[in-house]
Amino acid sequence: MRLELPGHHPLLRRNLVMRGAEPGRLVLDARRLMFASPLDLTAAAAAMHTHAAAGRETTLVLPDSPDVTAYMQRMDLLKALPHGTRVEGDVPDETRYDRSTTLLEIAHLQADTADVIGERLGQMAIRHLGPRDGRRVFKGVGELIDNAISHGASTCGAFTAAQAYSGKTTGYRRLEIAVCDTGIGVLSHLRRNPDHAHIVTSAEALKHALRPGVSGTQDKRGNGLPDLLSGPGGSATTRLVLRSGDGLLRASRLRGSELILPADTSVPVQGTWSWLRVSYRS
Repeated sequence: MRLELPGHHPLLRRNLVMRGAEPGRLVLDARRLMFASPLDLTAAAAAMHTHAAAGRETTLVLPDSPDVTAYMQRMDLLKALPHGTRVEGDVPDETRYDRSTTLLEIAHLQADTADVIGERLGQMAIRHLGPRDGRRVFKGVGELIDNAISHGASTCGAFTAAQAYSGKTTGYRRLEIAVCDTGIGVLSHLRRNPDHAHIVTSAEALKHALRPGVSGTQDKRGNGLPDLLSGPGGSATTRLVLRSGDGLLRASRLRGSELILPADTSVPVQGTWSWLRVSYRS
């Protein structure tokens, strides 16, 4: 199959752009990609690994825009692709500078790497959001990481990336963090707990996952995801997007007002894709 990545933030949209049917092959066509978020890159890596693990060929068609291609390369998407992936297009020469305070390039999340990666994300959150909001946001992000390496675990692992923006061009300084796993998905996980056996759709499962104490186990864990919305305070605007199976959830919070919108989607994904953005007017 051919998954197209057109325009800005394509994988944050409700319905993905899928063209044709190519059995035994996944093509990620990024020719018309104009701007990519950390989610677009980590989800691309997760999707490629999912299909490669099933014995399918994988191909990445690079963007027509040299700047977007350079960003993909800088965020280590090309390094994160499964072995044997075909890359079509020109890969630019690269001069790499240390941007560790503002970037977390795509990292492979596994049990033995989670602590180090989590510590770096925590440092980024505190640096760019301040001690109070940074610690609260990281508590929720820690839950995403824990989910990814526990019930989201698979032979492919999970992927994360992050970027901080100064706000010089947009007027909003912000931090974006993405975590994408290739596991069983939120619906299957929650239904392991008899308390949630009544949940039948992925969209409904995602909405339940934002409630305190909701988990696929019966030990009353699962308090971290609600903190993703309620953590930052004051003038912060928080946006959270979760995609799993054929469900999508968009949630936002500003000045104590919360909006949660679950929806069904036409193209299912394996595992769970998560994206968090916390922003402030500069």
